[in-house]
Amino acid sequence: MYNCLHYYRIFMGFYLIVPLAGMATAQGTELTGAFKTPISLSGAIEPAETLKVQSSIGGRVAVIHVDENQNVTKDQLLLTLKNDAQKRQLDLSNLQIEISKNNVKDLETQLELTMMQIEISTNNVQDLVTNLKDIQRRLTDEQILYEQGSSTRSQLDSIKLEYNRGMLSLENSKLTLQLSKKEINRKQLALKNNQLSLERSKQDVALREESLEETHLKAKITGIVTAIFFEEGEVIDPGAVLFQIINIEQVEIEVQVEEEDLPMVKKGQPVVFTTPSYRDKQFPGIIERISWSADSETGRFPLYVKAANPGLKLRAGMSAKVYFHQK
Repeated sequence: MYNCLHYYRIFMGFYLIVPLAGMATAQGTELTGAFKTPISLSGAIEPAETLKVQSSIGGRVAVIHVDENQNVTKDQLLLTLKNDAQKRQLDLSNLQIEISKNNVKDLETQLELTMMQIEISTNNVQDLVTNLKDIQRRLTDEQILYEQGSSTRSQLDSIKLEYNRGMLSLENSKLTLQLSKKEINRKQLALKNNQLSLERSKQDVALREESLEETHLKAKITGIVTAIFFEEGEVIDPGAVLFQIINIEQVEIEVQVEEEDLPMVKKGQPVVFTTPSYRDKQFPGIIERISWSADSETGRFPLYVKAANPGLKLRAGMSAKVYFHQK
């Protein structure tokens, strides 16, 4: 009886030890070395950068230059919109620039001629004033001679007529000078307006060129085109989402940590994670940020792990188990 009880105790002890040993072995193979930790959380792998590509203008899609799942580089052409209207508007704006340039040149020439006319008129006025003074002296002398009887009435009247003509010429020259000065003010104003029109035309061309450039939609990041939301020939509205591009060279994993575990994690802390697609591989990462607010539904705090993706082995949507290790 004693022997039976003794063997029974040995058998039960062995029965309990073997499963515990198996559990220890299973936990030991899950993580190795310094990465053993009491915290492990599940999450999904997402691209570190996702871009929704939108067009700032509307139009008809002429050509799609990429396919879904295609790798693209930054500034690579994605699509071309039909741009006939933009080209016509640009041509008209360039034509307006040429017209404005010609108007400016013409007004500059007119302004230069008017300034020359002012100079000529000014000289004429000065010459006429000098000549009129000379005639006035002669008239005075002739008046004295006439009163002394040394000159005739016809001679005196002739000099008076010459003086009156000189006065009329002087007044006409002064009027011409005054009109030239007003004309130069008018031409200066017209020149300024045409210069402003030329500047507006240049700005309009720049805007038209920018609008034309916007008909050639390019990638803003390097990545993979994961979705195309339209077809060639389709008319799109401004702001419509046309492509989705992801940069998977780095990935992000969102997990949620319990409040009592918060003291065990911190920003910049190294972690490792595994995924069912690579059961025997551990991927390194770091805690990039920890939310200051708990999730309203779960009561846990979102935590974001960032990791490199060498060889692009990791894909968006893969499940991951993140281990927070302590040395």
